[in-house]
Amino acid sequence: MAAVARGLLVLAAVLVAVTMGARGLSPVPDLALVLVVAWALLRGPLVGAAAGLATGWLVDLVPPGPTHLGVTALVYAAAGFVAGRTRVEGPVAAPRVALVALGAAVLVESVAVVGALAVSAPVDLADLALRCLLTATVAAVVVRLVVGAERGLVRRRYG
Repeated sequence: MAAVARGLLVLAAVLVAVTMGARGLSPVPDLALVLVVAWALLRGPLVGAAAGLATGWLVDLVPPGPTHLGVTALVYAAAGFVAGRTRVEGPVAAPRVALVALGAAVLVESVAVVGALAVSAPVDLADLALRCLLTATVAAVVVRLVVGAERGLVRRRYG
């Protein structure tokens, strides 16, 4: 049941981000990546990579998806793995969460930049930098909520 709830949460994050982009809001924080970072910091690199892979597949499938199916999934998996490697026991301070999320966002966006440069497409670096900073800022708030909810579920389930 918890896996279904996590999947619905990721779907909601992806749909909210796509809707915000369709409404003309730019740049939009990567809400799906925020959830990947939260689960990676809570459970470690393997769960972070698995969550990143599943989330990346969902991001690939939601229109407007990328031209190469699966690349986003691999990049999110790498970002989840790297974020999970920074896991520490106990509570994590908001600045640390923001720094980890910033690193994950830079990793995801740098692959998009390399892909755009490979086909000579224009790249707006200011927009990408602002998107990374917005993702890190949202993560500083949301990750604590997601981790608290996950820990509450574990406490309730196992006593």
